[in-house]
Amino acid sequence: MIRSVLLAVVLLSVALALAAPAVSPVHLSYVTSDSMAPTLEPTDGYVLVPAGTIEPGDIVTYDSPERAGLVTHRVAAVTAAGLVTRGDANPSTDQAAGYPPVRRDDVVGAVLTLGGEPVVVPRLGAGIALVEAYWYLVVGVLVGLGLIDVTRTSSSRRRMRSAVVRGRDVVFPAAIVAVLVGVTLVSMAAVGQTQTYQVVETETAGPSQLTVGQIHTETVTVRLAKTSMTHVVYDAESMEFVSVAPTDAASAPRPASGDPAGRIWDRFYSTSSRTVTVSVPPQEALGTHRTRLSVSPYPATLPYGVVAALHEVHPLVAALSTVLVVVGSFSALYWLLVDTATPLRGSRSRRLHHLGRRR
Repeated sequence: MIRSVLLAVVLLSVALALAAPAVSPVHLSYVTSDSMAPTLEPTDGYVLVPAGTIEPGDIVTYDSPERAGLVTHRVAAVTAAGLVTRGDANPSTDQAAGYPPVRRDDVVGAVLTLGGEPVVVPRLGAGIALVEAYWYLVVGVLVGLGLIDVTRTSSSRRRMRSAVVRGRDVVFPAAIVAVLVGVTLVSMAAVGQTQTYQVVETETAGPSQLTVGQIHTETVTVRLAKTSMTHVVYDAESMEFVSVAPTDAASAPRPASGDPAGRIWDRFYSTSSRTVTVSVPPQEALGTHRTRLSVSPYPATLPYGVVAALHEVHPLVAALSTVLVVVGSFSALYWLLVDTATPLRGSRSRRLHHLGRRR
């Protein structure tokens, strides 16, 4: 039982670290492009800590409204206007490419380093992607391990009383564990993208700007796990959907050829991209306008319309309902096909009796 508790604590800690918001003091993240190669390769994970005093050479993660998300790049210089940043694989700085200097307030944190080198968790992103795409296999393995541990624990506690562990004693606890793990994994798979626009009086060529009184249309590329066993629900805040269409130009970043992790990645996981076209309604006042696009994948265990309706109630309701269908189906099959009164593991005295050893 202690092993089960420790395993649950470790899994929960990792899940919380990965799902923690970017403003948390410490959290795990991973890169999705090769702009920081070879320091950070695609899918490599890193630990983000409070930035403190920022100096040239530090690797920081900052919010970039122009890119509609977080960026992890190295600080090339610190100026009065802000930070000058550059990806290690890029030939020039971000500012030379047209992006404004990074404000100190936009810095989320710094990458943890030891001896001047970042602490890297190899292939963290690949592992997370596999878990998100094949969460049901992870749940099955965890349920199996839980059943084994519960059986051993219960058997050892009752051994002196010649008691036995029956299926009905472990099915319900195992189902509860499976539901909790499943809901956690489904919730972690959801992604969101926030975009902040500046509302101006006259139309300009600058990025992330809206003209007063005019409708603004924009396309966003969303990368998703390529699996037919998922329903994807889109949410738009402060804007409206125009269309969602698949594209042919996307695939997940892959490790280097010949790498065992790369072969596993190619065999079990791939991605597809969808181009989402959204329309921002006319704004009547100057200032800022913030929009958000959320993408929530759910197991395709219920019709899409049902999943979408449950999502409208609350994403956790949809996650819980879709996971319950899987766990409930397996539990029902177990109760129907297996005699739950049959001992899963006999007592020590009974085993000795079968071996012909009498006390």
